[in-house]
Amino acid sequence: MDQEIKRCTRCILPDTLSSVTFDEKGLCNHCRNYERDFLEWDRISDRKEKEFRAILKKAVSLNRPYDCLVPLSGGKDSTYALYLCTKVYKLRTLAVTLDNGFLSGPARENIKNALESCDADHIFYSINIKNSRELFREFTLKTGDFCTACMRGINYSIEMAVKNFRIPLVIKGSGRRVQYVSQIKEVSNLNTASYFANVIRGTEAGKKFSHFSAGRRRGEFIKIAGAIPDILGISRSRTMRFMTQHIGLYDYIYKPYPEIVEIIRREMKWSDHAGSVEHLDCELHDIPFYKDTLKIPGITAGTFHRSGLIRQGLLKREDALRMEEEELKEKDPPAELFKYLKNSDITPENYARAVLESDNSQYEPKYQKIVRNLYHRFRRY
Repeated sequence: MDQEIKRCTRCILPDTLSSVTFDEKGLCNHCRNYERDFLEWDRISDRKEKEFRAILKKAVSLNRPYDCLVPLSGGKDSTYALYLCTKVYKLRTLAVTLDNGFLSGPARENIKNALESCDADHIFYSINIKNSRELFREFTLKTGDFCTACMRGINYSIEMAVKNFRIPLVIKGSGRRVQYVSQIKEVSNLNTASYFANVIRGTEAGKKFSHFSAGRRRGEFIKIAGAIPDILGISRSRTMRFMTQHIGLYDYIYKPYPEIVEIIRREMKWSDHAGSVEHLDCELHDIPFYKDTLKIPGITAGTFHRSGLIRQGLLKREDALRMEEEELKEKDPPAELFKYLKNSDITPENYARAVLESDNSQYEPKYQKIVRNLYHRFRRY
């Protein structure tokens, strides 16, 4: 491993990330933030679960067609969220899945098994793969990344169902404690309808997918307003009657992922299909992590994930460093990248140029970046 690269003394984030800073002990800002927010989780876990139950109680009391919506990808976290909502808390649940043409076979099987194991209703929102390829191509050439386009599709499918059924609560299999990429500024973009619209404006893809960002001003205002309780330290149940609340499950209920996997294997017939438990839902999942390695020296496709596992106490730093050292020797791109580029009519040279030279900030509304940064800075737990 390159000895000139300085790494956090707790996790393995390198100083080649410009947003990473170290204190006098060599501890990075991400580890310090994690320590500040979650070190005493055991002390506040009972309070957080009570808050979660209060939110659920409020959703049920509104007597809408569904108490909550769970975005279901077939991965471990969304399956666990569905398990809790249906089999533990007995909520009237609608699950929603986006099929953009790249949903994996294992994910489809996990979705089928999960739905057979509970009483949730389910909507598949399927996009013709030809249209998805056109959209992803536009994003790849302009930003070097297609994940934001996919996330906008997921959020649109959620928004559509929420509106049609007046669903008061969206429970996602996520949370700041387990989000190991979104806090890394160098590799994350604004996941908003306005950003999406700015990227595809004036293109054929823009005509086909204009509905994905229709009414974006109102939708983004609701998202911002819905997050205010987190900053003020009040329950989201206070504002649920007036606007749908979007919450991350792991901000209230947390279990280490090995325990989660054991539960959903038993209760929801979930399987990792002898592969990784991370990101098995997408056929293209290795591409964005490889993209990051092109931009940032001294990282591998697993650097951010391993750093997150170290913070959660699920991986030893010395083991993570050993894995990093082995993977840093491997520079080959994932096999699915070549297939994706061929089907998208993008040359490897143009792909590399897009990854290394794209200025994504031109598509990001400045006020939204400010709001996001303020939210992450002042959010209370």
